[in-house]
Amino acid sequence: MWEGIKKFNKANNEVYISRLRREFYSTIFNPIKMQIVEFLYILNQFKINLASTSRALTNDNIKE
Repeated sequence: MWEGIKKFNKANNEVYISRLRREFYSTIFNPIKMQIVEFLYILNQFKINLASTSRALTNDNIKE
């Protein structure tokens, strides 16, 4: 069972991590389509999804 779970652990999947980081850095705030709170929520979701990976996002990444 644990071997099967390891296969689905995205924390070690470099393709998944790279894709999320690429999406994070390409996300752009558009004040016409969203409020700042929504944009911060999206950025925070990236941070949560990458938290357990070797390339986790920091608050400094979000401030950039």
